[in-house]
Amino acid sequence: MDAEWVLTTLTDAMEALEEAIGELESDPEAVDELLPQLLPAIYAKLNYAWNSRELGPEAIDKLDHDELVGFPKDLPL
Repeated sequence: MDAEWVLTTLTDAMEALEEAIGELESDPEAVDELLPQLLPAIYAKLNYAWNSRELGPEAIDKLDHDELVGFPKDLPL
């Protein structure tokens, strides 16, 4: 597993979350409208971080888009 890759993908997810928080803080009355627009991208980025952790950047060429951003089948919950 490539720790640098994992950190890069998690940082991307963190930045998307920070942007979403900023948007919601600046317009809290729009939470019903904004949340459904903002959260899917955050979940996709988190799923991408998990689903690409073994292959790193090569995952883009080796996995289907839905496999990359879909909820991980092998996530221990």
